Amino acid sequence: MSTTSPIAPTALLLHRGWLLAILFGLLLFCSHSQAQTSVRFIRYVAVSHNVGDLNWSHCPEASGYSLYRHFPGQEGFSLVATLADTHYLDTIHRAICADTVSYYVEAATPQGILHSDTVGVFYVDDVPTAPCALRVCTVDTALNRIRLTWYPTPDTDAIGYYICVGSPCVDYDVVWGRSNNTYLCPEELSPDQQHPFRVLAFDSCYQASPLTPSYCNPTISFPDTGCTRRFTCRWNRYVNMPDSVGHYRLYYRLGQEETFRCFETGPDGPFEFDTVINDLTITQVTVYLSVDNTTDTLHALSPLRTRHFSYGDTAAYLRIAEAVYHENDPSISLTIDIDSLFSVPECYLYRSQGGSDNFVPLATLDRGTPPKRLLHYVDNQISRGAGSYVYKVGIPDLCHNWVKESDTVQLLLPELHQSTAYFPNAIIFGHPQCGTFCPTYVSALSLDYQLDIFTRWGQLVYHTNNIGDCWNGTSFSGQPLPQGTYVYRAHVSHADGTVRNYHGTVLLIK
Repeated sequence: MSTTSPIAPTALLLHRGWLLAILFGLLLFCSHSQAQTSVRFIRYVAVSHNVGDLNWSHCPEASGYSLYRHFPGQEGFSLVATLADTHYLDTIHRAICADTVSYYVEAATPQGILHSDTVGVFYVDDVPTAPCALRVCTVDTALNRIRLTWYPTPDTDAIGYYICVGSPCVDYDVVWGRSNNTYLCPEELSPDQQHPFRVLAFDSCYQASPLTPSYCNPTISFPDTGCTRRFTCRWNRYVNMPDSVGHYRLYYRLGQEETFRCFETGPDGPFEFDTVINDLTITQVTVYLSVDNTTDTLHALSPLRTRHFSYGDTAAYLRIAEAVYHENDPSISLTIDIDSLFSVPECYLYRSQGGSDNFVPLATLDRGTPPKRLLHYVDNQISRGAGSYVYKVGIPDLCHNWVKESDTVQLLLPELHQSTAYFPNAIIFGHPQCGTFCPTYVSALSLDYQLDIFTRWGQLVYHTNNIGDCWNGTSFSGQPLPQGTYVYRAHVSHADGTVRNYHGTVLLIK
């Protein structure tokens, strides 16, 4: 039978207690050791759209810390900073629209590198982009298109600009790139019409800046001054030019002048130039407008435009193609040739007589609808004794205040001889060629004719009223008359209206 010592249970309990104490101490030591050799984030929050506040725990054995960052869409982490402190404000220099940026920290200890947990900071870029500033709205004269320029936004994260056309904005276009600060408008935006433009910048998060004030392209117009020689040019007020508008300069060139003249006015106008052109050979004026700032460093240009005047001639040619004299009438027929592209419906025919410079209106000729190229006219108010007639044609413009004239055409009439008749002074009875007494006419023929033949004692031996009848040396009964001298008397009305009486003697030879 065994005997158990009464102290044995107590000793056992004491033995177990020491064991528990030792284990607990080991646990405390390990726990304390682990707490001293780990790194973890304490604070990680975005304090603005591009600044993150990062704090992590301190490790006494660490000689320094390395902070790593990962952007959305980036491959792997990249080193941000090497620090001795456990706090860092991370400033993001790229737009994070609404997304998470990841971070972790490495601590360098004698035992090796300690890695922290990975945390994420949520950034939201909801800050509007800083506005840009207007520069010049002008016309590219080489391309005849409107060109806009502006000063870039100071925001470095801007990626482009919206171009707003109209007020309110009815159309827009996009220019990419922060430093790209010029825009060439499409051709359908006519530089002859005024268009308001505004510009805004935007970043990669499409946060837009406020719109700039409106500015517009310079335009010029030519009001209809009717049938006058007055030239009027007007232009619009230019606004929002940097340093403000210093002056307006209208450059104009009359006709084919080589240099431009200049009309200058101040920023408050007047916005009109008016002049009277007295030289009727000037049929066009070429103009353009320059709007200049106060320092003369910026210039906004209008299109180069040419104004044609209605009083000028637009016919390529105008001439009298043919002039023919007709003796029998008498008359002169004219054929007039006018440029068919010249649409004035009437032309004027002028005439002078005998080479005189005193032209008088002869007729107004209607060209018809559409206007004919060739016109015909017969001038039957002709005098054979005029010697010559000179013709020219004139065409007015629609205002009837200037006439383009053709070259003159002179037509010489045939030399007019005095109408007369000659009678022979002798005939040979029965001779086939010299046996009749007939008149020979010079110039106009006879329309009325009477011939009487008498003996030397006044006895009438022959009479006729028939043109073409001739005396052959016989009496009324047809009997041959004796040889001798006879007296004739003739009355002739010539075709040109001349009436003359002729008398003399004729010798009858047998």
